[in-house]
Amino acid sequence: MIDFYKASLEKFVGCDCDELAAGTPSAPSIWLFGNEHGKDKNPHDGTLPDIDTDQYSISTQRKWRYNQKAFKLLAAMNGYKVDDWKKFADDKQPFVKGTTGYFKGNLFPFACHDVHHWPDDNKKETGMDDKHHYQEWCRKHRIPAIRSWVEEYQPKVFIGVGIGYRDDFSRAALGNDSRLVEDSISDGTRIRRVFYQINGKTKLVIVPHFSSAYGLNSNALLQAAGEFIANIGKL
Repeated sequence: MIDFYKASLEKFVGCDCDELAAGTPSAPSIWLFGNEHGKDKNPHDGTLPDIDTDQYSISTQRKWRYNQKAFKLLAAMNGYKVDDWKKFADDKQPFVKGTTGYFKGNLFPFACHDVHHWPDDNKKETGMDDKHHYQEWCRKHRIPAIRSWVEEYQPKVFIGVGIGYRDDFSRAALGNDSRLVEDSISDGTRIRRVFYQINGKTKLVIVPHFSSAYGLNSNALLQAAGEFIANIGKL
């Protein structure tokens, strides 16, 4: 059994990338963070793709809707049309072992079926009987650890996916110095809230989740969000 308390604070646990992808202050990467892996297995038991093999190739990542939409968002940020997301992914190889420029992680290290789910395996691994206590522990200990990664690697822009977790993303990217600005994007018909803050070299943008009813659930909204982030980040 893992030591949950120790493992959850280790660098990049619960993330999909290696240190090379995290970038450096002189050659910063774009960081994309979600809430947690959308699976009912945890990242410590070998069921998630092993970044030391070719299992996290673009062809593998394309199988997951979250990654497809992440590629679309990043494509729009880089001057591609969302419809050309496959070309973008092939060109840039985001999140693939051995590549640079893009890093993907999660606030909370354990994967769950949905935001309310807390499987028996996770209870056993953490010693916590409910998800609320687990999240509060992570907010006290893991989110400051993520903040230390941001300070060390200085990403070009930190993107948080899920405005319901904006306070957590803000503390992870900016610590306690958070004064988020609310803005909006539109595809001409639908409007979505977004939040951002620029604090020195740290640029944080928080967008709606990719799959919720009020999220970035169309190519047009993903295009608008990507272009918004590119403008904030001056990419």
